[in-house]
Amino acid sequence: MPVESIVIGRDRPDLLKYKDRGTAYIGKHVVGKGDESHLTNPVLMDVSKPHVVLVCGKRGTGKSFSLGVVAEEIAMLPEDIRNNLAVLIVDTMGIFWSMRNANERNRDLLSSWGLEPRGFPIRLLVPKGHVKSYGTLGIQVDAPLTLPCGEISAMDWATTFGFSLVDDNGIALERVIKNTKKSYGESYSIEDVIRTLQEDKKVPEGVKDSLENRFLAALEWGVFEKEGTSIQDIFQPGRITVLDISHYASVSSGWSVRSMLVGLLSRKIYQERLTARKAEETEEMTGQAVRTVPMIWLMMDESHQFLPSREVTAATEPLLTLIRQGREPGISLLFVTQRPNKLHPDALAQSDLVISHRVTARADIEALRSVMQTYMIEDIQDYINDLPKTKGSAIVLDDNSERIFPIQVRPRLSWHAGGSASAIKPKTIFDQG
Repeated sequence: MPVESIVIGRDRPDLLKYKDRGTAYIGKHVVGKGDESHLTNPVLMDVSKPHVVLVCGKRGTGKSFSLGVVAEEIAMLPEDIRNNLAVLIVDTMGIFWSMRNANERNRDLLSSWGLEPRGFPIRLLVPKGHVKSYGTLGIQVDAPLTLPCGEISAMDWATTFGFSLVDDNGIALERVIKNTKKSYGESYSIEDVIRTLQEDKKVPEGVKDSLENRFLAALEWGVFEKEGTSIQDIFQPGRITVLDISHYASVSSGWSVRSMLVGLLSRKIYQERLTARKAEETEEMTGQAVRTVPMIWLMMDESHQFLPSREVTAATEPLLTLIRQGREPGISLLFVTQRPNKLHPDALAQSDLVISHRVTARADIEALRSVMQTYMIEDIQDYINDLPKTKGSAIVLDDNSERIFPIQVRPRLSWHAGGSASAIKPKTIFDQG
């Protein structure tokens, strides 16, 4: 007799209509407490409709692992569903390129779950200025990422550079961007901005030097050009695209650079999907197929850095727009963080699915309490304490069914490069041969 699956993230009408079509197999239900627990029903998560998903937990509990599981599952959906979706993973740690490779090191564990190791044909994008360094490591980059300088507002530059638009630097910055557009149109480079700045006699020399140094630094980031990578190239139907921005960790304004990239992409996503949604409605009415950007799953690690609870980054407003208005155009967000209390309250409040691995900090537990406290029978701390001590164990808070499920996230099919480093190296197949 087949075991009945638990489907999360899907309301009852859709459950009756679609059953488990368009769902992701993320793990198994945990029954019992601690060491006496055992695994039972498969747990499936709806990925066919827009969601805001929060994945949280302490370092090393399996957060990035869980993100990878959801991405794998979307890539394995039936073709007629998969081609209506696209996944973008914003990789801040440089670990998701390994999804191309099968998880052979955990073959026995996968076998115990009835699964087989496999790799996935991801598209790896790296900012253009950093592509060469991947070649020296033998990692294949599918395309360089470039973003159009002309689409970055004075406010974005000011936030990234740490200026206010009302101080001397900010006032001069806004003036220079406006004059650059007058001289070069909507398509211009950072060199054009610097040239305009140098020629502006109304900007004081000290302010001019300060801004020029900032723009010279931005030039070294290796991503801003006159023309940018097309959104259609980033979001291909049925594909996982990994945007690796881990190189900016060594830049003094690293998180500012990353936030600017995420902010610009988020704006493009929203604009493209608004247009695509109109085309999809037209297709449904007329029957005439129109090629559009597919529905999007935007997944990001360390999300509290892009969308912090108190500060404002260049990604704040664009991401809040996706959170508040992304459902209708078909945009899903998956936020990963080890500090949910540091994440913007709107991201917490709008999360209809929460996958919480083990958390212990009082502030983080309080943040989770605020999300789903209306229907918890026990305190959330009790649910977490009852979990087995295995990596990947979590509680799922489903706002659609208003229920909480303890689960064990399934093993990764593809190679997970996000594990802790160790001085003891395992034997490779070459060592054993």
